[in-house]
Amino acid sequence: MKIIVSFARDLTLAAIDGIEQYYEIIESKLQTAKEEERTRIREKIKDMQLDWEDELIERDIVRQEHEMTFDMLLPNYFRYSCIVLLHLVVENKLGEICEVAQNIKSNLPASPKPKQGIIKEYRKYLTEVVGIASQQWNAIYDLNTIRNCIVHASGKVKDSRDEEYIRRMAEDEIGVAISGTPGELREDLRPLYLEDDMLMLKPEYCRKTIKMVRDFFEELCDALSLPKFTIEK
Repeated sequence: MKIIVSFARDLTLAAIDGIEQYYEIIESKLQTAKEEERTRIREKIKDMQLDWEDELIERDIVRQEHEMTFDMLLPNYFRYSCIVLLHLVVENKLGEICEVAQNIKSNLPASPKPKQGIIKEYRKYLTEVVGIASQQWNAIYDLNTIRNCIVHASGKVKDSRDEEYIRRMAEDEIGVAISGTPGELREDLRPLYLEDDMLMLKPEYCRKTIKMVRDFFEELCDALSLPKFTIEK
């Protein structure tokens, strides 16, 4: 039996699909952990055998701690990590795609090995040298902007060099929010344990961005008409 695959295409898309699976599994596990912890807390308070007033006070304290952990801190930490991982894959796979393009097209200069401005350098090579245009580069730059805020400013929007742009992104209702912003949905700020001007990522942003990255690389692979490899099995 012959199995025909394009290694560059399949390995690239498999890496992105892996991130999508990772995201969905952990997001689901966070909800499960939240419910399990809530049950554990209820049982703990019950075993304390407090009077009615003291029990109300204790419940309010642990409720706030529970919400701080499972409604704010853990989800935001996880989504930060997911976006940083996705960006790493984007940089890595763009480098591989550039190398593939240089191998299959004759007389092309060597693919770049950038240390800074990585996304821009790969775009320049693929667009100006290889001749592949894409309408999705701006979305890749948006991902790069969010990643840089997380990595270089620890999620503090006011300390990001792209502060104004991130604030405009938050206004576009794409799943990016900023803590302490007037008019922000209250369910996302109940209670607000993050300091003001912290980047907050919602599930819709993560899911949409992962899908965008996959569509982007499918477009690049299609434009290159990547060669097929046959495996005898």
